[in-house]
Amino acid sequence: MALRKIARSLVAGALVLGSVTAATPVLAHVVEVTTALEMPESRDATAMKDALQKAVDRVLADTIAFKPTMIAVTDARVMGERLLVRLLIADADGERMLKDLRDDTGSASPEDWGEPRETKI
Repeated sequence: MALRKIARSLVAGALVLGSVTAATPVLAHVVEVTTALEMPESRDATAMKDALQKAVDRVLADTIAFKPTMIAVTDARVMGERLLVRLLIADADGERMLKDLRDDTGSASPEDWGEPRETKI
């Protein structure tokens, strides 16, 4: 009888432990970076695109420590002779998380989320 209780306790403990480890969240990387670049002499679309590409490459090489699957420009402003660019960078899991947030609330931007609402789990 005591052996049976111990066996049931071990099985129950293994089931609980298995469900806890199976529910471990995935590590997602989402980063927003602001960088500045010199405005090109020629302000045509090709020169601007090349300057922006060099700035993005520099951010990826010097700032980000994961392999991004998504890079989005979220803001760009001219300040004097410099262009300030804000980039949203995410890996595959972060990209899925942003998509889920956007699909749930209509926007992936916290400014557009509005008031918190109750969600049943």
